[in-house]
Amino acid sequence: MARLLVLLGALLLGVAHAQQFLNLTTLTGRDNVSVLECWQLTTPFVTSNVPGVTGTQTLELGDLANATYTVIPPRFDGGLHNAPVKQYVWFVSGVIHLTLPNATGEAFVYGGRYGLIYADDTRDISGWGHRTQYPSSDLTIGVTFPVQDGVNPKNKVLHDGPCTVEESIGI
Repeated sequence: MARLLVLLGALLLGVAHAQQFLNLTTLTGRDNVSVLECWQLTTPFVTSNVPGVTGTQTLELGDLANATYTVIPPRFDGGLHNAPVKQYVWFVSGVIHLTLPNATGEAFVYGGRYGLIYADDTRDISGWGHRTQYPSSDLTIGVTFPVQDGVNPKNKVLHDGPCTVEESIGI
């Protein structure tokens, strides 16, 4: 698992910078309703000393329970649902459209380097959940990484709504 985290850090970062933090669009809940927030993980990237990626920037995402690789067909509608568990979701490819049933907020997530989000709107904090649609004419690949024991990563909320592209590029 540690090697996976090192590789994930290397893929997301691209260029090394001092005291850089990861910003993630997050589905969470407030007053029993799902909302979108831009979270910044409070643990900074560090310089790796792991052979093969020595000198690159890495970030430990915390204790993870497992990983699941999912192939989603073109134009699939995941419907209205809650996150099954608190988890990172990395969309490796495709286009993802997230909407909220009780709000006007929405987010488009583009698979690849900036395709990592965090899903926290489990049934215990959101009665309605969110809707996930995959409007692309190609397959979408998603990898989920549930957090161990349902413990969210340490973070600060930068603002309501999804992170902007500029906030993500600043990694």
